[in-house]
Amino acid sequence: MRHFPLNSITSKKRPLYLFNLKIRNSTNNGDFADTLKIYSSMLQDTHVHGNSFTFPLLFKACASLNSLHDGRKLHAHVLQLGFQQDIFVQTSLLDMYSKCSDLASARNVFDEMVMRNVVCWNTMISAYCRCFRVMEAMNLLKEMWVIGFELNASTFVSVIAACTNLRLGLSMHCSVFKLALLHCEIPLANSVVNMYVKFGLIDDARSIFDTVDERSILSWTTIIGGYVSVGNVGEAFNLFNRMRQLGCVSQDMVLFVKIISGCVKSGNLLLASSVHSLVLKSGFHGEASIDNLVLNMYSKCGDIVSARRVFEMVDEKCIFLWTSMIAANTQHGYPAEALDLFKSLLRTDLKPNEATIASILSACADLGSLSIGNEIEHYVKLNGLESNQQVQTSLIHMYCKCGRIDKAEEVFAGVLHKDLAVWSSMINGYAIHGMGNEALKLFHRMQITKPCSLDHAVFTSVLLACSHSGLVEDGLKYFKSMKEDYGIEPGIEHYTCLVDLLGRAGHFDLALKTIQEMPLQVQAQVWAPLLSSCRKHRNIELGEYVAKKLLDLNPGNTSSYVLMANIYTSAGKWKEAAKTRSMMRNKGLVKEPGWSQIEINGSVHVFMAGDRSHHRAAGIYEKLNELNTKLKEAGYVAETDMVVHDLENEEKEESMKVHSERLAVAWGLIVYFQGYRQASYCKRRTTVPPFSIGFMFLQGFLVKFLGRLNLCLEKNMVSERTSGYLVDNGNARKA
Repeated sequence: MRHFPLNSITSKKRPLYLFNLKIRNSTNNGDFADTLKIYSSMLQDTHVHGNSFTFPLLFKACASLNSLHDGRKLHAHVLQLGFQQDIFVQTSLLDMYSKCSDLASARNVFDEMVMRNVVCWNTMISAYCRCFRVMEAMNLLKEMWVIGFELNASTFVSVIAACTNLRLGLSMHCSVFKLALLHCEIPLANSVVNMYVKFGLIDDARSIFDTVDERSILSWTTIIGGYVSVGNVGEAFNLFNRMRQLGCVSQDMVLFVKIISGCVKSGNLLLASSVHSLVLKSGFHGEASIDNLVLNMYSKCGDIVSARRVFEMVDEKCIFLWTSMIAANTQHGYPAEALDLFKSLLRTDLKPNEATIASILSACADLGSLSIGNEIEHYVKLNGLESNQQVQTSLIHMYCKCGRIDKAEEVFAGVLHKDLAVWSSMINGYAIHGMGNEALKLFHRMQITKPCSLDHAVFTSVLLACSHSGLVEDGLKYFKSMKEDYGIEPGIEHYTCLVDLLGRAGHFDLALKTIQEMPLQVQAQVWAPLLSSCRKHRNIELGEYVAKKLLDLNPGNTSSYVLMANIYTSAGKWKEAAKTRSMMRNKGLVKEPGWSQIEINGSVHVFMAGDRSHHRAAGIYEKLNELNTKLKEAGYVAETDMVVHDLENEEKEESMKVHSERLAVAWGLIVYFQGYRQASYCKRRTTVPPFSIGFMFLQGFLVKFLGRLNLCLEKNMVSERTSGYLVDNGNARKA
């Protein structure tokens, strides 16, 4: 806070030109704080006071610093020195109050002015527009016109920019057209173009743009940004290339932001690479915001390698760049790399923010890394981030994916002000755990407790819950309710859930009708769950039809071949199964092998079928034999129809014994009884329904759980909600 002593203005007469020169130079250089210091020093040390040339510069400095307090003190000096009727001082004072958002004081200054010029009127009109009080601005505009002032381009620029509805904008454009101001004033033309862009009328914006003889960088940026905003990325790039051909080389960062945004929307990697080259040539490499955008651009275009290269090129990485790189690795299926990056981040002086934590929790969820997830939650609490809803939502998601639905419920209960994302995350957690009734109860509770506008995501979770729990009638009801009761048009993900629901329940005619009558372009993801259901119900005829549809849409997808081979295998049609596998091989397609992983005490162990590379392989296979013996004693019969090769039943059983999931579970049991906590996670890079049963033997109990879930066991604890069976003293009972 600066001190301007009023009692020092008793002044001797001394020349002001040196002080005014210093103040002007400081202001022109943008050193506004120094401007006020010079004036304060002038008053205290020399007792020289300002004049009508000094105060406009001082008020400009206050406006730029948004320093209303200093501005008011200077206003007091103006009144004491008698400069309150000077038109230049009054106009600068008016501008200062308006830019410091003190509209009442600005209007008082305006009303007290004996004489007003066009600049005064424009300044007051701009002040109202800046505060979005468009009607007051319009009233002043009319009053100005009635009095007889000539309206100029500056008068309209701020009003058009502040237009909140199209009708008012059209009225302003009409006035500008009548006054023939548009073609000779570039800022006004830009304002009109921007107004049409804002209301989504890109063709009208383009017609104005094309009629302007001289275009500034802002003109090009506005129209290019307009095309990006309406999704016409191709035309945006055409204009960008045309601009460069005309020799309008831009050093404007905003334009590059628009172009990069267009690359993200288009997903065109070739364009992204070209734009990145231009960024480098223009010298914007090293600008934190641009580097971050370029990294995200490559990530959205599917080029994680180039994204990493951009990250490595930056010497001084900000927290936003770290966060973007962590998120990119997670989104592209590299959660382990995301965790490594996070550990590297913690070794720097930077502090993770909410977005960083949310991204790394997603990586933990994908890895099934419960121990690291717990550590992240501890970090969250230590750093006061536990009340952030983005973090809370990510914690719920992580615990659900890691099998700890109880911990997810605990986090959910602790959220004081639940938004839609929090509710949706918990509903989705119940859905993936097959707890459909709990999911629907929570959905109803959400509607009662916090009525809010529902979105696509929450209905996806609800339909997923119905699908995984076989709630056909409920699923059909909610699908219908989306549009009729909530005005939400079902998307491709909702149709996929509905087809999955109907297919699982064996309603093939209705599932097929749903696909054929859906108003959206049919994609492979809609057919895939129906093919899985055909395998489950051994519907060969429909399976062949669906597989053909899938292969037409995505010829390189191995999952369709594998699923069809499984369907033939389940029906005992070994020749057809072999022919299907042969077709896949002839096209050069190779099924990516499934794998399972288990995390123990922070270390992740990965297994493949028949894997003997583990350093404790002998002990693992010994434990497997022990488990298989206990299973047979308990009356378990292996589902050998899931083995796709023509083998005898005993051979099939032997091949199933070395399934990757069983190996992971066996290793988990070995270390479990050594006192570790452990969480297992099974993942397969195929849509083929996996070997759906994992087994864990614990203190006389055998737990059977669904392959799509993670099962978390802790010492002396087995979740009561684990789906499957318990075997106690040789007697099987429902868990």
